[in-house]
Amino acid sequence: MLGLSDLAPSTALALANALLGIHFAVVAFNVAMPPAILMGAWRGWRWVRARPLRLLHLGSMLVVALQAALGDLCFLTVWESELRTVAGQSGYEQSFIEAWLEAALYVDAPLEALVAIYLAWAALSISLWWWVPPKTQSVKR
Repeated sequence: MLGLSDLAPSTALALANALLGIHFAVVAFNVAMPPAILMGAWRGWRWVRARPLRLLHLGSMLVVALQAALGDLCFLTVWESELRTVAGQSGYEQSFIEAWLEAALYVDAPLEALVAIYLAWAALSISLWWWVPPKTQSVKR
């Protein structure tokens, strides 16, 4: 069975960059959904009540909050870091959010602060399930 160390450095780097893009998309999705749900409820957007979308968001947020509460790095961060190491780059020494917040915003945020933010955002996401309940889609014939 092939392991990460069997990958060519160029392949490992391409996979690491793809994971970075996926990770960014997950973060953007998790951050954007609660405001979108609130605005959508106010504006009458039906898509914000779609049960599959809401389940995907709630599940994703709960995974993030649980990992943070347990003190674990996000598995996407771990995989990307391992791939970057195989590609000959240095891996992350901190969480994805810490690394990118520091690089993009020059903010040195301790993990404890990020855990509080994740848990608060997860609580908001759970609350939205009742404030703006999802609806099952009716089958049109």
